[in-house]
Amino acid sequence: MNTRQLLHLHNTGHQGINALFAKAHSADWDIERDVDWTAAVEPNDPLVAYEWGAFSQTPTFMALPEAVKTRVTRRGLGRILNILQVGESVAQDVCAKIALQVREEDYRNHAVAQAMDEARHHLAYRRFLEKMNEDVEDIDLGTEMMFDTLLASDDPLTLIATEQFFLESLAMGIFEALQRHARHPLLRDILTLITRDESRHMGFGVLYVAEWMRRHSLDEQIGFARHWLGQMFGVLMDQPGPLMLARLLERLRDAGVDDANRLGPQILQEQQAVNAAERDAVLSGRRVPHLLKSARRAGLLRPEILDALGLTTHPLALAALRASEPHEH
Repeated sequence: MNTRQLLHLHNTGHQGINALFAKAHSADWDIERDVDWTAAVEPNDPLVAYEWGAFSQTPTFMALPEAVKTRVTRRGLGRILNILQVGESVAQDVCAKIALQVREEDYRNHAVAQAMDEARHHLAYRRFLEKMNEDVEDIDLGTEMMFDTLLASDDPLTLIATEQFFLESLAMGIFEALQRHARHPLLRDILTLITRDESRHMGFGVLYVAEWMRRHSLDEQIGFARHWLGQMFGVLMDQPGPLMLARLLERLRDAGVDDANRLGPQILQEQQAVNAAERDAVLSGRRVPHLLKSARRAGLLRPEILDALGLTTHPLALAALRASEPHEH
């Protein structure tokens, strides 16, 4: 980009994307004045309701001593907040790249505004982790590899589809669950403000992808949908199982449960009923994850695309279409 190009930036005129930039200012918040950082975070406070965590709705987990449940829940929260804080830093880098790579004025404006949001979110998570005053679990290798792959890209479509379209849609479910179960007022206030910002970021991803789909051939749309629907459906079909159980058992041992390994098979068996109920809620359309809403709104679930991919009868596609909003017909 040079000066002459900056003199002639093109605004696409997309009402939705330009409106998101305006909303970034009207919905702005001050990390110093709008959040009460004087609130104490006590070491024996789980900070979120027990039922927030994986396997926490099983009878075996619920029967554990309060001190154990508190320790395990708090460890799980610390891990998630650690992932989120580094994810915000990744998003900040991605937004900086987008602002430098794209030529559309409205896209650049949104990316810069989002970068400021991500910096504020990162700082908020880091401050809260510091107030928790304990060592947090490291991020897992899979998450680290995903972030590294994203950071290595310079292609605007890859950056926006991965960050704002896929990851923001995935993260919205995490934010909303945390906000719904948060019991500590400082954590609840932080999550409320962050979730409000993140809904704009996700909205930009959906609008950008929808516009990209509109401007490209059906074959290109099918190729794009093949990749991203595979990612989305794979994530949504993945429920708590042996891998997450191993993490829980380690936390139980850390909390002083000597027979944690003996409890493992029982917890895993009980979790199957929880998984079945949650899966039924999604497949029936009673609960539509943001990933499915984003795929639908961006046009990835159009009949000709699903037909080409052999996904016309896929239960997740059917659930998303069954629950579509009236104005989308």
